[in-house]
Amino acid sequence: MPFRERIGAAAVLVLSLGACHDQQTIEGTRSHTVNVTGKQMKVNLSPTGTPNEFDLLVVRDALVINPDPESERERGQEAASRVMREVCNVKGLKPQVLDDRLVQQINYYVRFRCA
Repeated sequence: MPFRERIGAAAVLVLSLGACHDQQTIEGTRSHTVNVTGKQMKVNLSPTGTPNEFDLLVVRDALVINPDPESERERGQEAASRVMREVCNVKGLKPQVLDDRLVQQINYYVRFRCA
């Protein structure tokens, strides 16, 4: 394969892999980055409309090929627990998880309330 065709094929591969990395978001969120075990995690936080209740989505801030769901869940839980404690400590309350799940084997979603 000529050099020019190899470069074109590599470019298509990179673009297609980037398209597969769907970073989820929650509409109307505030977001910031948290470092967990050397991995950058984007954390999106949004109130649910119920007092002291929030949706939180933790998204890897990098392309992940062949993710390990258990490791991703652990990182997501660590990032989420940091943010939940921070949010609830402002009001002198403790976080209470109402629902949590791994989305697309890589993103960690949690709904919590400060109680």
